[in-house]
Amino acid sequence: MYCNNCGANLPEGTKFCPNCGADSGVAAQPAKAQPQQANIQYSGTQPYSPPPTPYKPKEPILALILSWFVMLGLGHIYAGKVGKGLGLLAGGFVSGLVMSGGYVILLVFYYNLGLAIALLVIGGISAIVIALYAHIDAYKTAKKYNLFLEKNGRPPTSNDDW
Repeated sequence: MYCNNCGANLPEGTKFCPNCGADSGVAAQPAKAQPQQANIQYSGTQPYSPPPTPYKPKEPILALILSWFVMLGLGHIYAGKVGKGLGLLAGGFVSGLVMSGGYVILLVFYYNLGLAIALLVIGGISAIVIALYAHIDAYKTAKKYNLFLEKNGRPPTSNDDW
């Protein structure tokens, strides 16, 4: 069979010429039905490898940076622990309020120096403890997320213990 436009040799049943793209005048052949494959069962001799995950792992360094430089708890929210992240954010806010109360008492009500110093110390120490915990745990939480993702092929949900 030859092309009516350019004269190229065409295989039988070709609808368009591969050389010039002209219609050969032949109707398209219906696709042949594919034979069904037999149901293949796992024999147990091949090593198991989990399917590739379409989910992106979390970067532990990014979780640390978000927690350290942007806002307490944001690293946990990024790594999938939203409740923990919001709790750390609230804890940091409360410790900041306690320290602010100490400053206000110190500046406005300067006669109660003991209470002002106590609030400053309590608020300062609690802020440092919460911040250190948040930074270290944000990094570890992102690593745990990645480990869960690698083992299960899906990101962890709130129902999973990770």
